[in-house]
Amino acid sequence: MIDYRNVIRVVGFDLDQTLYPKSPEVDAAIQGYLYGKIAEHRGVSRDVAAELFRERYREGRGLGGTATLRDLGIPNASAIIQEALEAADIAEFLKPDPTLLALLTEIRERYGSIDLITGSNRSNAEKKLSHLGIPITLFSHLITADDASKSTGEAYELWCGRYPDVAPRQFLYVGDRVRSDYEIPRRLGIETVLVYVKTPDPGVLCPQLASPLELRALLL
Repeated sequence: MIDYRNVIRVVGFDLDQTLYPKSPEVDAAIQGYLYGKIAEHRGVSRDVAAELFRERYREGRGLGGTATLRDLGIPNASAIIQEALEAADIAEFLKPDPTLLALLTEIRERYGSIDLITGSNRSNAEKKLSHLGIPITLFSHLITADDASKSTGEAYELWCGRYPDVAPRQFLYVGDRVRSDYEIPRRLGIETVLVYVKTPDPGVLCPQLASPLELRALLL
């Protein structure tokens, strides 16, 4: 593991399920979004779509969300799950975490700035940040789905372009999903940390933390 304090010069964060944890209310809102996608694809009512989903997902004890969509024949299942995370109306369920805000402020002071790179559009991102009690002004750069896509790597390239004198290996991105927040930035040479990880994956070669609050030991 690298010496983050001496190597990293730029720190960026994901938003969804990185600056807030999962909760039953958030899960319900995300699943509601998926019901709409299933209903649209299968040509059925939302109630039927919900039942199709629930009988496979079984409250997390059955198939995973992506596997459930694939089993139902929904194309681009992984992309739809990510879309649901970012587009579902969950802001009302988000609550401020003063401890996390204090940590973000300390990281900003230590590294001179922090940035937000999210798959949510700007309007949705601003709404979520407001409910989380995180001032948008805390971030020096805000890159959203309106600017570039994380899934293609363009958002990360845009982020790096904001700091032309900093090498990719001196960037650190903090997220929660292996595909969009670890594999894609890693291919560009960006260091990564995953948070809200319940069971670390030995094949993922970056720190996998149970909480973003554990970043203190790495960065400060």
